[in-house]
Amino acid sequence: MKKIIIIGGGYGGIKALETLSKSNQDIEVTLIDQHAFHYLQTESYNFIASKIPLQETFIYLPTLIASFGKNFRFIQDRAIDIFDYKVFCENGYYEFDYLIIATGSVTKFLKGFKEKGRYSFGVKSLRAALKVKQFFEKELFDRLEITQAKKSFNIIVIGGGLSGIEIATEMKAYFNNYSKNNALTCKNINIKIISKHILKRQNKKVINKVLKRLKRLNVEIVRNYVKRIEENRAILDDNSSIDFDFAIFAGGIEPSPFIKNLNFTKNRKGFLVVDEFLRVDKNIFAIGDCAELLDRNKNIVPPTAQSAKQSGTIAAKNILRLMENKKLLKADIKLMGMAISLGGKYAIAITPMGVIISGFLGWIVKKLIEKYYKIPLKIKALKGYRKLKMCKKDYYENIFY
Repeated sequence: MKKIIIIGGGYGGIKALETLSKSNQDIEVTLIDQHAFHYLQTESYNFIASKIPLQETFIYLPTLIASFGKNFRFIQDRAIDIFDYKVFCENGYYEFDYLIIATGSVTKFLKGFKEKGRYSFGVKSLRAALKVKQFFEKELFDRLEITQAKKSFNIIVIGGGLSGIEIATEMKAYFNNYSKNNALTCKNINIKIISKHILKRQNKKVINKVLKRLKRLNVEIVRNYVKRIEENRAILDDNSSIDFDFAIFAGGIEPSPFIKNLNFTKNRKGFLVVDEFLRVDKNIFAIGDCAELLDRNKNIVPPTAQSAKQSGTIAAKNILRLMENKKLLKADIKLMGMAISLGGKYAIAITPMGVIISGFLGWIVKKLIEKYYKIPLKIKALKGYRKLKMCKKDYYENIFY
């Protein structure tokens, strides 16, 4: 029986698991993650804006893994290094024949931000999203007092990419709706996006629609880069500054500490360089945000849930092909459309054919995309939960190692 380990229970790791579960090969698959949940990061803006409860933002990994059968196991541990076909973790090491590295990325905080999390957060983790949500809810609670409501509160979102746009618009729409429903004023809550570009690689039609929506919601755009953070002040590239009460980092990512420890080839940003089959070594693959993924024309593909899932499928299939001595599949990662939430029940969806659907209909399309991914996983996790409740003790311990 061949041992396969997947490090990381994100979008890529879960897709690799699903692909391996369909194989008839004699394999033992172990998922290692420092957390016991799969964070649905594409739902983070909904959660922060109180549109969905906490339980809708994650899939519980132990029950999901249980649904795949006896040869699939989950280990909650923090990976540290890889050496001699072993994954070394805080609580021990685990041998493998084949390995998939799917540890994603973390928020890249700015120079000068010494006390990470004191004044601002990223939203790459569920814990950070929860803190952002709690922070805003406290501010709204405080504004029930007239004296507090008169005070201005300045929020900056650093980064004009997909995450920054979605968070800024959802929060502004949330504040506007809160004010309308409770006859309270939130006019003194100001949201600014600080970025040289808005959706830099998107076509002009999409960008123009986004800009109109931002203007309608009264989200200000500051066309600068942030050089560094000094206490509650952002220093811009032209040496001007913006004072803030709270900042959200959505402008950059960097490899996790685990990736930094590895002795494999990396690009200038520190992400793993993979070959055309997604390998960093003979039987070791890297997928998702932690790797430099390319399309057919050797262009770098943006780190998204889409690209992570595609790479997870390819890596898993190539492991099975290695076991069967078959020709490996070349990676051709490509984004099949996009959906952007822009506050309330308004979104923009771009189909694979390039058709742009905006407004309420675009929001419906985005919701369908999210449910298409989440509901099958929820059903599998429920199946795994029922199996664990009915299983014998030895089977239960096998699942959790």
